[in-house]
Amino acid sequence: MADRKKCVIVGGGAAGIMCAARLIARGVKPVIVEASARVGKKILVSGNGRCNLSNANVSAEKYNAPKFVAPVLERYPFKELIEWWKRLGLITRTDGEGRVYPHSNYAGSVLNILLAAVREAEMITSCPVKDIKAAGGGFEVICQNAIISAENAVLACGSGAGGGRASYNLLSGAGHTVTPLTPAVTYLVTDKFKGLKGVRAKVSAVLDTQFGTWSDRGEILFKEDGVSGILAFWLSSFLARNRCSGTLSIDFAPDMTEEELKREYGDRRELLCGLLHKALADKLLREGGLELVKNYRVKVTPAKTDSQVMCGGAAVEEWGEDMQSKLHKGLYCIGEMADIDGECGGYNLHWAWVSALAAADSIADRL
Repeated sequence: MADRKKCVIVGGGAAGIMCAARLIARGVKPVIVEASARVGKKILVSGNGRCNLSNANVSAEKYNAPKFVAPVLERYPFKELIEWWKRLGLITRTDGEGRVYPHSNYAGSVLNILLAAVREAEMITSCPVKDIKAAGGGFEVICQNAIISAENAVLACGSGAGGGRASYNLLSGAGHTVTPLTPAVTYLVTDKFKGLKGVRAKVSAVLDTQFGTWSDRGEILFKEDGVSGILAFWLSSFLARNRCSGTLSIDFAPDMTEEELKREYGDRRELLCGLLHKALADKLLREGGLELVKNYRVKVTPAKTDSQVMCGGAAVEEWGEDMQSKLHKGLYCIGEMADIDGECGGYNLHWAWVSALAAADSIADRL
């Protein structure tokens, strides 16, 4: 068996690489074990290839477990995170909605900076981890062809969302609870918009469920079997967290009152194509008329595929504010593998970064 390492990180995604970067900055050389042939693949496709890596409006209320995330967010505030990125070499920009992107508008810049920060790390790819066991005051990470011994182990395996590999067996094998998993930050499924695939619309929408009501404004993108776009992604998280369906009420003319809409198009409905995409205008007029422009109601459920995030994971009550296990000292769980999910808009990657920093600092402080 090889000499015991200071720290092994299972998973070379956003959280795993960030954790390694912080450890190296604090003088600890980790080992990264990644199941795929390369690390950071999901970073490259996040934010439609632009990588929405944070949000200036971040707060505990943006997450499903605000009491758990609040101390971590307070320890690593938004401005400090942006400064940390700058120290690593990444310059960011913030849009009018608070969403943060690399200045290059290219997700590859984020991954390239992270890879430069972990050059000193030992990296083992194409190496799925089968099990992890507490042994001799540390841990044995059991791979297909090797056993890696380490004082500390960080589980940063992500989830099955977005093409990732689910490795929750490592949690349950260590005695930790895994809460039920539901795809989130995905499109809303309905059969009411067939024939509108590719059409976009700026709308306001209200989602009614048995557990509450949520509303917002934004862009939607019609799919053959549902509604996509940032607004739909945001609303899907609430359905996923509550594991329910809901009724979506869409206002396709949020900047016009009903009276203004009737005054403009009441006697010339055929010109509604001057307000909305013609295919959408024709559909609304065909199904009921102008009243549907301001209140189109449809039953929706979150899609089971194409999700960017997974609700569920490591039960947070079994982990500390430093992301360390309450069952096994020296075992950490970060990023999406924990039962933490945020709203759409950079909040999930923000959690990946700050939870990674919390674990890395805890490990460095202990060594």
